[in-house]
Amino acid sequence: MVRISWRSLMFVLFAPGVVVAQAGTAVNPVYRRAQAMVNDGNAAAGRALVDSMISAAPAGSHEYAEGIYWRAVLGATAAEAEMDYRRIVVDYPHSPRVEDALIRLAQLEMARANYDGALRHLSRLALEHPDSPARARAGYWTARALFEKNDIQGGCIATADALGRTSEADAELRNQITYLNQRCAGVVIAAAPTPAASAAIDSTAAGAPEKVVSTPTSTVAAPAAIDSLVPPPKPAVSSDVTSSQAGVKPSMKPPAKPRDVEPSMVEPVVSTPRAASVTPAADANGFTVQVAAYNLRSQAEAMAERLRKRGYESRVAGTSAPFRVRIGRYATHAQAAAVQRSLKTKQIAGFVVQAERR
Repeated sequence: MVRISWRSLMFVLFAPGVVVAQAGTAVNPVYRRAQAMVNDGNAAAGRALVDSMISAAPAGSHEYAEGIYWRAVLGATAAEAEMDYRRIVVDYPHSPRVEDALIRLAQLEMARANYDGALRHLSRLALEHPDSPARARAGYWTARALFEKNDIQGGCIATADALGRTSEADAELRNQITYLNQRCAGVVIAAAPTPAASAAIDSTAAGAPEKVVSTPTSTVAAPAAIDSLVPPPKPAVSSDVTSSQAGVKPSMKPPAKPRDVEPSMVEPVVSTPRAASVTPAADANGFTVQVAAYNLRSQAEAMAERLRKRGYESRVAGTSAPFRVRIGRYATHAQAAAVQRSLKTKQIAGFVVQAERR
């Protein structure tokens, strides 16, 4: 079995998908201590501490599942972490870590450019945990996967749903979803047919004169629409990582450009001209380009150092995971966006965010 290094995931794990624990879930201080040890470069001791907690927990218990989760979070390789995340989903479906495990599995699939596989994990989360706070974060990754598949309309529905589920307190996640939603300017969103629309379709099928039912240009979809965007989940599989899941280089191609899409649930309509992009107002702290995020500070520092050697003004932002690798500070969003486009031509993926305080 080919082992995939965490380093290979740096081009997908740079958004609000890397978290240490789900909101509202208490964390045993022992795991916090183990995480601090790994972050400080004492990885072997930190992972040994997690292994000791697993050995002490009764098999099949909540404590045992919690240990498996933290072993995955602090895992040395992506392949090892993936096996533990799958084990949580399959063997411990009532663990509070299941939702986060599904999102992380989706991220791993996206690193292999297996967007359908990613969408199956995210669809399972939506179907089995419809009221979960993790739905907003899952919606962000759903949109990214759909955009990569060039399903612009589906991606726009996903971003609208994710924004509707994000609280004002989660500023960074809202920022990333809003940035992603810029692709949706001028895109016609197909809404679920209203009773009147359904009647019009039925009458056409019965031989009545054909009627064209149009949908207004909008980026807001019905809340339930997101659940039907992705394929149904496959039956539970073994925790072993198959050859098709490992050894594939992550896709680093730039996201597909938006195109006009015909609504599939109603009669075709003519899309409106693409609206001019709105440039965000200047921020007191300026703007920056984020290119990666890591659970381990040592990995983030190594990435920043490689970028500095290539001539970029890079740094690590944050005092706890995720540790974000960012390039430059710019007075306006437009200046940062120009740098982001330049980085993209050099196969460095990134996005513009508001810079942290100095």
